[in-house]
Amino acid sequence: MIEYELKKAESLEEGCKNLYEIIKLLRSPEGCPWDRVQTNKSATESMIDEAYEYLDGAIRNDVSSMREEIGDVLINAFMNLYINEEHGDFKAEDALNEVCEKLIRRHPHVFSNMHAETEAEGLSLWNSIKENVEGHKEKSEDFFSHIPASIPPLEEAYEIQKKLRKVGFDWENTEGVISKIKEELNEVEEAIREDDRDHTEEEIGDLLFSVVNLARYLSLRPNTAMMRANRKVRARFQKLFDLARIRNIPIDKNHVDQMNDLWEEIKAKEKVATDS
Repeated sequence: MIEYELKKAESLEEGCKNLYEIIKLLRSPEGCPWDRVQTNKSATESMIDEAYEYLDGAIRNDVSSMREEIGDVLINAFMNLYINEEHGDFKAEDALNEVCEKLIRRHPHVFSNMHAETEAEGLSLWNSIKENVEGHKEKSEDFFSHIPASIPPLEEAYEIQKKLRKVGFDWENTEGVISKIKEELNEVEEAIREDDRDHTEEEIGDLLFSVVNLARYLSLRPNTAMMRANRKVRARFQKLFDLARIRNIPIDKNHVDQMNDLWEEIKAKEKVATDS
């Protein structure tokens, strides 16, 4: 047993110190067996999960959830920092100093005498310093070298398209992107008619890539849009499920027409609530 009494923080500095000290205790020989076996990989995977939970709270504007989930993100970020410190890779303050120096260096329009009046100008300065001052240039033999191999497919498509946009390989307007989506949908339908499963899978991939491109063109994140759609469908079908139980309507293939009626009824109620 570790004797520890938490002294609640009254500043950000104290809060960060408390969390880091607790992580150290959990990783100690007298700490928790589960925490001791965590690795950079496992902590990072957990951090990604927690970040999505925070994003879900942000989409719902649930401040209580956001406060809890950002804390969980920090647990895993600090866990990673301490694991690296344990291994002798670097100290936590080294990583923090480095990122602070980078933020100041890449914002000369804030911390120096350069100027940036628009978002695009600020981003241009950031990228220019990243490439020309810090030397983070693309590998000439791999155009997509800065896109992580472990990134989820939807986000990978988004990042690929961002790279293409930087060199001008992009649509001139939204109509061109939408036209491409329609073209890809027609090719999916053709592949289905051919009863060619492999070709159909390929064409569905092309369709999804085009839809991600539309999201990117409109400055929307495809993962966030997908999360909102998933949450909406889950909430709406749960209402359908609850209403079907009240009305003694079985949830099965033999009652699809009735379920469709319930679905439309719920959508209509949602529209009235939104308009009012």
